[in-house]
Amino acid sequence: MFFSQLCVQSGILNDIFNVSRYWKSGKYHQSNQWLHGWLRREIQALMQEEDVEIVVHHIVGVVDSFLRRNEHMRLVEKPEAKQEDFKALVSDAARPFLMARTDRFVNEMELFLASGLNIEAYDAVYMQRLGWNTPRVTIESTERESSGQAPVIVPYLYIFDEDSDGTD
Repeated sequence: MFFSQLCVQSGILNDIFNVSRYWKSGKYHQSNQWLHGWLRREIQALMQEEDVEIVVHHIVGVVDSFLRRNEHMRLVEKPEAKQEDFKALVSDAARPFLMARTDRFVNEMELFLASGLNIEAYDAVYMQRLGWNTPRVTIESTERESSGQAPVIVPYLYIFDEDSDGTD
């Protein structure tokens, strides 16, 4: 399921996950076993392509390189500088593939990493924040109820196209 890039206004989780604390505490040095899967899902949705492994591998390589390089500079550089360096490197790696959606993608990636959650838990937080647990619409409920079938329930879908890159 693709929540962060297609369905959500930018910054909806900024008050839940403390990105600044993530950088100051050095948690960015810990690998995230769910990053590869999260990247694949997000990039597939953004690029509208199934086979995105080369792009995912490229971005994971940039992240790994950043982490290895920063092990040596752990005490030298300020957390804010490390954060900006990370975002610049990931942006440069992703921009040829994601174009105008790159900055938002990088921010969402940073939120995912700062959350420390797996993909399902991260999505659940998004869904809860969107209120997808409560607002629902029934489709063909009259026809289904009259035939004895249970109504199909579909959550409202919020689509924001504010960061469209102009390519359809």
